[in-house]
Amino acid sequence: MDADILGLIPARGGSSRVERKNIREVGGEPLIAHTIEQAQKSETLTRTVVSTDDEEIASVAREYGGDTPFIRPAELATDTASSAAVVTHALNWLKDHGEEFETVCLLQPTSPLRSAADIDDSMHKLHQSDAHTLLSVSDFTEPPQYAVQSNEAGYLEERFAPELLFSDSYVREQDLNDLLYPNGAIFASTVDFWRKRETFYSGKTEAYKMPPSRSLQIDEEWELELVDAFMTRQRGL
Repeated sequence: MDADILGLIPARGGSSRVERKNIREVGGEPLIAHTIEQAQKSETLTRTVVSTDDEEIASVAREYGGDTPFIRPAELATDTASSAAVVTHALNWLKDHGEEFETVCLLQPTSPLRSAADIDDSMHKLHQSDAHTLLSVSDFTEPPQYAVQSNEAGYLEERFAPELLFSDSYVREQDLNDLLYPNGAIFASTVDFWRKRETFYSGKTEAYKMPPSRSLQIDEEWELELVDAFMTRQRGL
């Protein structure tokens, strides 16, 4: 595949829910190290850079072979800073330093269970299609059609599918429509499309499906502990 692909690993220093999560130990290594290692093993990424505002994270990233050519501006490190602004900043910085790419692939450290093969297979899928963007997705572990909510009286009612749960009829889980969710592991876009829209969601978005076992995402403390236990057992540590 002849395409210049930028792998971009965003790693903000602040975290409102899991303190210093990007450098917390998970499976025997700092969380960010897993994504760096996957990118290094990838055969399709032309170059991978870590975008961080934090000198300690940058130091840890370099220890594990990460490339940190710049420190992200403080205004792109707040709770309200968008991922789109981070991507555009990296593309602009690299362009100003003589490097341009055909595709950008965002790899969040909070998805440490993806594999290098996931990166490569998703990039091949994007470039073999006419899609502008690609998202990694997974099956819901429980059908979202089963969602319930409290009504004004405080009692449960069905949220999306009237009469699916609270009726005498039985609908098998496998007979429900196949629904997927973006699992946060891989986001990709052609740079041409990104320059026009600055989004990974387009009218032509390809799906790269990953199993739930590689789709766990760390946003809460308990999720970090769960993934740590899972990876520790996998590695026999």
